[in-house]
Amino acid sequence: MLPLVFFFLLSSLAPALPLQNDVAPTDLLAQAKAAELAHNFSLAAECYATYLKDHSDRAEIWQRLGLVYYLDNRYDQAAPALERAVELDSSLWGADLFLGISEYRMGQFDRSQKSLEAALRLKPELPDGHYWLGSTFMALGHHEAATVELEKVPASSSVGMGAEYLLTREYRQVAEDYYQRIQQSGADSFRAHQLAAESFAWTGKYQNAILEYRKALQLNPGLEGAHRGIAEMYWEQQQFDRATQEFEAELQKFPLDDEAHLRIGEYLLSQGKIGEAVPQLETALQVNKKSWELDRALGQASMANDDMAKAQNWLESATQLNPSDALSHKLLAEVYRATGQPERADREQAIFQKLSAAERN
Repeated sequence: MLPLVFFFLLSSLAPALPLQNDVAPTDLLAQAKAAELAHNFSLAAECYATYLKDHSDRAEIWQRLGLVYYLDNRYDQAAPALERAVELDSSLWGADLFLGISEYRMGQFDRSQKSLEAALRLKPELPDGHYWLGSTFMALGHHEAATVELEKVPASSSVGMGAEYLLTREYRQVAEDYYQRIQQSGADSFRAHQLAAESFAWTGKYQNAILEYRKALQLNPGLEGAHRGIAEMYWEQQQFDRATQEFEAELQKFPLDDEAHLRIGEYLLSQGKIGEAVPQLETALQVNKKSWELDRALGQASMANDDMAKAQNWLESATQLNPSDALSHKLLAEVYRATGQPERADREQAIFQKLSAAERN
């Protein structure tokens, strides 16, 4: 897979003497550029190599030489050229990137990891960097680290589809790693059942996960997070009564669990029990002051109490923390309309409709 960033690098690193009609054919850089445009990468590499014999301090030309070697599938020659470019100019993230990819192609995964990490330090939001570093971690057997990197690749990027495919493989591998850890920890230990529950939950096997959490609780009734884990799966299945019972069980042992307070508060809101919901939400707020879901719930409670000023503050905060939540925009539109702010209401309604359409698609 040829990263799209490659073409950006070739086009952005213009040679010292750009190709023009009146440039003599003996000009090596002009010949190299013309060869690149003609996809004659062997000739381009020959021109750059000849030029560098007398201009060995030109980091950007070493980078171009490495890039055309890479395009010509000559990774063993690309790597030394790109290494030299980095030695001369440590700011060349493109040289680090393609050095890492070349080393990956040659099976030098430890070296590849270091080069790609160097590229990402210079350009942290580089999709190709995260894609190839994730691939490198896969090759090294570091599956959880691989998923972390691959999840950073935007779906809209040129490597987004490849990253999604690799992520599917890695999720399966991580689940298998969990099972191995279960076997190592002892099949009858509470920790083994907890790990099994987490693995089942990850793959969407909620009933299996709930059973494993129950087994873990039988062996260790005070296990933190087990009742919350069960509650989360009931919540996902829209069994809100049962979920609330499990969240309440979690709070009996761990009274500062903010998620449990939030979900119970949301459930009480849905039942119209505003007076009971607000204390739950306020307790959650004391623990976690940066939760868009909590801000949205407090906004809903304020609307129910006809306190539109507070509702506006909470819902504006919710949309800032998570601009992609459609419901927050819908509620905020209702608040703006109720307080005589029609332009703001129309804007929020339009955002809500756009996000809702995207979710449906």
